[in-house]
Amino acid sequence: MKRDTDISQEVALIWNTANDVLRDIFQRTEYPDIIYPMVLIRRIEGVMIAKTEQLKKELESQLSKVDKKTQEQILNGKVMQEIKFNNISEKTLSILAGEGESSIKNNFIAYLNGYTDNIKIIIDRSGIRSHINKLAEEKILYTLIKDFSEIDLSPEKVSNIKMGYVFEELVRKFSEANNAEAGEHYTPREVIDLMTHMLDMDEKAIKDGQLVTIYDPACGSGGMLSAAKEFIEEKINPNAKTVLYGQEVNDKTWAVAQADLLLKGETAYITKGDTLYEDGAAGEQFDFMLSNPPYGKSWKKIQKKVLVNSNGRFDVGQPRSSDGQLLFTLHMISKMKPAELGGSTIAIVHNGSPLFSGDAGSGESEIRRYILENDWLETIVALPTELFYNTGIATYIWLVRNNKSEKRKGKIQLIDASSFWKPMKRSLGNKRRRIDETQINEIIKIHKSFEPGHYSKIFELEDFAFRKVFLDLEETDENGNPITEEKEVNIAQNKLVDILLIKTTDDKKRLAELKDKKGKEGEFTFNLNPESELATKHKTADTIITIRKTLDGNKLGLKATINVPKIVKDTEYIPWRDDKEAFLKREVEKKWEITKEEKGYEIPFTKHFYVYQPLRDAALVTSEIAELENSNTEILNQLGIAL
Repeated sequence: MKRDTDISQEVALIWNTANDVLRDIFQRTEYPDIIYPMVLIRRIEGVMIAKTEQLKKELESQLSKVDKKTQEQILNGKVMQEIKFNNISEKTLSILAGEGESSIKNNFIAYLNGYTDNIKIIIDRSGIRSHINKLAEEKILYTLIKDFSEIDLSPEKVSNIKMGYVFEELVRKFSEANNAEAGEHYTPREVIDLMTHMLDMDEKAIKDGQLVTIYDPACGSGGMLSAAKEFIEEKINPNAKTVLYGQEVNDKTWAVAQADLLLKGETAYITKGDTLYEDGAAGEQFDFMLSNPPYGKSWKKIQKKVLVNSNGRFDVGQPRSSDGQLLFTLHMISKMKPAELGGSTIAIVHNGSPLFSGDAGSGESEIRRYILENDWLETIVALPTELFYNTGIATYIWLVRNNKSEKRKGKIQLIDASSFWKPMKRSLGNKRRRIDETQINEIIKIHKSFEPGHYSKIFELEDFAFRKVFLDLEETDENGNPITEEKEVNIAQNKLVDILLIKTTDDKKRLAELKDKKGKEGEFTFNLNPESELATKHKTADTIITIRKTLDGNKLGLKATINVPKIVKDTEYIPWRDDKEAFLKREVEKKWEITKEEKGYEIPFTKHFYVYQPLRDAALVTSEIAELENSNTEILNQLGIAL
């Protein structure tokens, strides 16, 4: 496959240049600020030189008829027209190296300033300019330029596909060397391939010239976007008009993505900024979306900006401030085309948290509810651990689609591909495993067949719904008798007739004294009406009630102390399909009353693929322990240590 393209020679030359030239002068964390832009510059001028030479041959007859200045104007215009950028400084890295070290700094700056604006912004954001003075002062700017001028990154030597892989490998190596979050910029190729296949783009009858839009809101160096376009060109229709859209928050990574796609001649729009509060694709909708956004990352510091600039994207709910990955899912959902216009498909990588984090009514649960009750979640694939460069944890691909086929409507497929891996010959950071092409095809086959099996489970939407039921439980003693506690209650004067049993003349007289605002304070005892609102509300078994009367000017205060059942609060989680009354009668021993309930959603992926492993026979375990003890005793005896 194309991902197996050999890039070792180019990467080794660049890597060695970084170590040879920058070591002991710059921190390793600063290397990418210098090396990435130098790679971009060398590639950019390689493309520009190749195109200029090609045009010189094609226009040889025309150019021979005009003077040198006019020749340059014609060539510059044609180059700009063909590749959308140029450099008017008339310099290259080779020319700079040939001019010597004495004026290298000024010449290099003039060279950078000679590029068109679309290249200058890439160079500026790459970070190289901030290091030019130190490079010159340390007398290594000339060496750096000379070394890079000798690394051949021209299109004839390094294809566009290969150049993209060179960028990605450098990002990975520098991130690994700096113990940085490589996964924020780099997704393993096999994961990208799997995600791209899962989008089912091959099932679309894409015609010649048909516009296909692909979007990644956290595009890193642009690998996913390029891979998706490659898939369309190789597997579906090379004559389709594919337009790529992306957004990236990191300046340097954005520069790599922008340069990579520009150099490949892609029709691409890569916005710089934070997708969550600087939506670079506001108002846009896309056919296919795929992304590996940051997970387990706090969004607390930007929370206010995100919510102010939500534009409805996150109204459904917000995840906890310590992990904002589900915001990217909501963002991508907001970019889906209506189903009647063809709909959209999303493939996004998450860790395990979005499957189950958050209780019923929480932001996470409400987001899951929104996705499931709209019947957009099609498939979740559990990937092997130790697959990514910056983490060994479990990860999952979510496939979200608002144009499900008829057979999938109302259904969700879970695929356990955690065992689909091969060991790597050499670990790369936390990445110790890979998925080969055969395994990718097997996973895709399981997905497309949509049948239950060892690795595949099919569920109804409500299989993942549950009730969180809030209960009041009456405490009892060891004999099962209710335990009571005293409770003070306020009594309204106009409720006295309902609360009290007034039968005798004496009752009426004491009631009048109780209500008299000019009378005396004190306690008044009455028979309690067992059917009164007070008795039923507080579940008191008292037959007698004593009311304390207080006076504050013309204000009458009436309070009583009654014995009520001792209540403890509890909650039960009940599968949505279960009868809640039957469940509570079966599971709760104490007398209960439901006070509130909430609907929640969670996807307990591991539970559904759990296979019980019976405990080993006790006699066998005992025998093995005895053998170990005997072996240890023999070793100690050999060492002359007696027990």
